[in-house]
Amino acid sequence: MHLPSFHYLLSNVKKSFLRFPLVILCALISVTVGIYLIENREQIGNFFPFINIILTAALAIPVFFSTTIVALKNKLGKKEQIVLMLITSVLLIIIYFTLPGFDTTHNTSLPYIKYGIYNIIAHLIVSVIPFITKGELNGYWHYNKILFIRIWTAILYSGFLYAGLALALTSLHLLFDIKIHEELYFELFIIIAGIFNTWFFVNGIPESFEELESMDDYPKGLKIFAQYILLPLLALYLLILYVYGAKILYLWDWPKGIVSYLIICISIIGILTFLLLYPFGNFKENNWIKKAGKQYYFLLIPLLVILFIAIFMRIDDYGITIKRYVVLSLGVWLSIVCIYTALGKPNIKFVPISLAITLLLTSFGPWGMFSVSEYYQVKRLQTILEKSNILKNGKINNEMIWVKDSVIEFTPTTEFKNDSLLNDSLHNEVKSILDYLDNYHGFSKIRSWFTQDINQLIDNKTKNNKEKIRVDEASVYMRSMGLKYEYLNDGINNKLVDYQTKENEDLTKVTGYDYLYNFNIWTENNKENYEIGELNIDSINFSFEFKKMPLPYLILTHNKESIRFNLNELIDNIQKEYGTAESTIIPGAKLTLVSADSNYEVVMKIRSMSLNMAEKSIEVNQLRGYLLIRKLK
Repeated sequence: MHLPSFHYLLSNVKKSFLRFPLVILCALISVTVGIYLIENREQIGNFFPFINIILTAALAIPVFFSTTIVALKNKLGKKEQIVLMLITSVLLIIIYFTLPGFDTTHNTSLPYIKYGIYNIIAHLIVSVIPFITKGELNGYWHYNKILFIRIWTAILYSGFLYAGLALALTSLHLLFDIKIHEELYFELFIIIAGIFNTWFFVNGIPESFEELESMDDYPKGLKIFAQYILLPLLALYLLILYVYGAKILYLWDWPKGIVSYLIICISIIGILTFLLLYPFGNFKENNWIKKAGKQYYFLLIPLLVILFIAIFMRIDDYGITIKRYVVLSLGVWLSIVCIYTALGKPNIKFVPISLAITLLLTSFGPWGMFSVSEYYQVKRLQTILEKSNILKNGKINNEMIWVKDSVIEFTPTTEFKNDSLLNDSLHNEVKSILDYLDNYHGFSKIRSWFTQDINQLIDNKTKNNKEKIRVDEASVYMRSMGLKYEYLNDGINNKLVDYQTKENEDLTKVTGYDYLYNFNIWTENNKENYEIGELNIDSINFSFEFKKMPLPYLILTHNKESIRFNLNELIDNIQKEYGTAESTIIPGAKLTLVSADSNYEVVMKIRSMSLNMAEKSIEVNQLRGYLLIRKLK
């Protein structure tokens, strides 16, 4: 076996860089900024610009890959290549400025959803760009075969390289007691995943795409995998869905929407299966593949009918959201693919091209998923509020007016006068709509309903918040409507209560203490114990846990000793003194607990505590604060 020389490897590395310089440079930028972010995260106040550079550079990898392929395939001159790359760069810069920053937007979900869609479109373009013109189906299939094999080979090599280097670092630490920078493992991972993986991948891209059309090398392993594993599984899934569909039609008991996602997933798996089998169907002995492909698309049609009925029932009940819009648009796309493939001559390029066009057309404009979903949810909210006389002539009646102190705390000044105007179901629907707007769209469409500039109030609160904790805008807007921000269930009031200290209590004297440890935990209903973190004090390992049952308490354990903090008694005392208003500012001394064992004294200072109060129980949702630890011996 002849191993390649170092000169040969170096020559290939150089050649790959010269063919795809911008692709590799973008990978270098993404990795470099990522490492900088890891190393300086404690000093960086706003992570968004760095994250946005990483994401834009990552998106630039498939984008510049496609433009490079276009230049190579069409043998463009240097001037034409420069113009093409400049246009592409301008588009990427525009995308960068659409991504959020801490001070420029309240909502961060929507821009990143759009980014995700752009990324999918970019990769779909990669899969088809050298063969975008009519014909060359065999070359197109072989090109994607090479991409597929190259991706998995790069992942395999990268995985083994990382595992080997990480093991080497661990060995140095264990055998020679060399201290290894903890972040080095993750930094090594992103270097290999970002630079080595990308460089290795582009090294295997063919130089001549014209030669692919004449290739007749069809891997038998791929046919065996698709024919004897994917096809039987696909048949099983189709059978299950058909039986389930028959059950739905017989009982007329429609599911909560999950059937739509299952149909879409199985449809896409089937499409990919027949794309893999496409060239084998051109042989006479495999004529059954073409027939099975057409039958498969006919079999999908009844399932797509079920998908449309299910999604339209959900839309009728709850309106259009981004997810429902995506399901609906994918259902339309699948219907077009089914009709086109079942009735016409199969064209495997139609699948990625049509999907990319569908995603592109539905991601912008007044007809797009974002505009339509926002419009319908705001319209639903407006209808509910107008019918209940909470919204009249475009303004909220009995609006909660917030006291504008130096730092606004959004503490209710009066009773919630509009609560009695909604039943539990409508109250919960209003909360659900506001939560959805908060997560995806923001509140620009409803700001004019209020006499106050709530957006400005939230901005002022955020700017004065030293810890940059995000304000729960849905809560502020709902309470501004004169409605409590809580979920009502069967007449039982599950009340959310927040206790927190004042912002100016950030400064705490720590004289006389040896260590300070910050903590922030969020709990879940189905878990009883939560490991908050581990501490190492003088080579002694401490575990810090939150116990939910039978009573809530925090416990700090080392060796066989433990230091406990009883939260149940603390909560009782606070509620007796300050009540159960939704948000209450109390002195820090009231949220302080002291405990000790034979070796350590620990002071716990809670900065904020969120409780979920049901009729017969109280659950801790969130705790944030710090420990002051002092050695007694």
